[in-house]
Amino acid sequence: MSTDVIGMLEQMAETGTAPDEGCSLFGVGYATAFSRLKEVYLEGAFQKGRSAEKFVIGPFGSGKTHFLHHLVEISRELGCATAVVALNRDIDCTQNLLIFQEIARSIRIPGQYRRGVSGLLEGCLDRVQCEFPDDPVKAKKLVEHWVEGIDQDNIFDARFASIAKRALKAKLDGEMTHFEALCRWLSGEVGDRTLAKELGTTPLAKSEHGRFGLSATLSLCQLVRRANFKGTVICFDEAEQGFSVDKRHFERIQSALQSGINATSLLSKGAVLFVYAITPDVGERLEELPSLQQRLADPGPTRGFFDGNTYAPKIDLTRRGDPAKELQGIGSSLVSLLYVHFGSELQMPKAEVLARVAREAKDIAESDAAVSNRRTMAKRTAAMLMSLKTTGSLDFLAQHHEPQECEPEV
Repeated sequence: MSTDVIGMLEQMAETGTAPDEGCSLFGVGYATAFSRLKEVYLEGAFQKGRSAEKFVIGPFGSGKTHFLHHLVEISRELGCATAVVALNRDIDCTQNLLIFQEIARSIRIPGQYRRGVSGLLEGCLDRVQCEFPDDPVKAKKLVEHWVEGIDQDNIFDARFASIAKRALKAKLDGEMTHFEALCRWLSGEVGDRTLAKELGTTPLAKSEHGRFGLSATLSLCQLVRRANFKGTVICFDEAEQGFSVDKRHFERIQSALQSGINATSLLSKGAVLFVYAITPDVGERLEELPSLQQRLADPGPTRGFFDGNTYAPKIDLTRRGDPAKELQGIGSSLVSLLYVHFGSELQMPKAEVLARVAREAKDIAESDAAVSNRRTMAKRTAAMLMSLKTTGSLDFLAQHHEPQECEPEV
């Protein structure tokens, strides 16, 4: 699947925020970190069916979203299903069902742009059929056997497994209307009385929603794993916004997070990595709960993630080397990306553009020492490159013309 390079640059020029696609094309400074995460979790732990959590920590503009999106792209390349959920202020982080609905809406399998449960289930069937690509008879029998055994294979939530089995059978039988209705239930519409009546089930009482939301999330991951995908990576972006609440509500969030961590650690054959992006102050608040403090704390001084301990739960993006060199790397990567795709259309030599980027990086590093200057660098570089692509100059102002005077109306 091709990447919309111009769309990426336009978004970064406007906001400086990481694009949904293509972050792996210009990632700078974390190659070793991703290599270690890949080896220890996406390959090592997932191969054993184990699950884990990570907390990516940094202030606004430090590159948390870029880090998540880059990790997601690597995960899909390795054969993992992925979901990115923005835990903004509109989402109550103590409502597990609501969070599950967001996961179900954004879940995506490798090789697809399509998101959602229906695409996931269809992808699961395709994945199982691929075991016998040249023998459709054997492939059909294997799929039927695989579907038949779903509710007999220790899926975390028996109700979820039962409905998933019915949905997959409906898809195989071509009953698409029934299939879509069952996918709605699997996407979290478990309290809808009309849907429950249509499916012959009992709507879940509101008191059951929280428990079901967590068990459905874990069951979804087990289903992914059962279909021979490597595992699932679920990222919660902007989590600090969802966690920015009063003390009483925050205590409920701490409790819900602790319950989720405990359930994940006990999950059998789930192979899921949960990644939360939070600001440092939120990380400190989470550690106020003793049980979470023990879970989130590094094992000791110089034992953090960037000290080489891949198992450390916190990935602290405030730790960096030479800021100017790092910013120049971000800019140079974006320049290379533009020239790879549109070099034949550009009149300005690449070396001249790279020299300008180096000057901009030095200027930003000297005027703003905060780690959030990564966003500033991305925004400024993207704006220059869009100007280069559309006007031939690195500065829009160089091409600016005053509007011509209009003839007076008669």
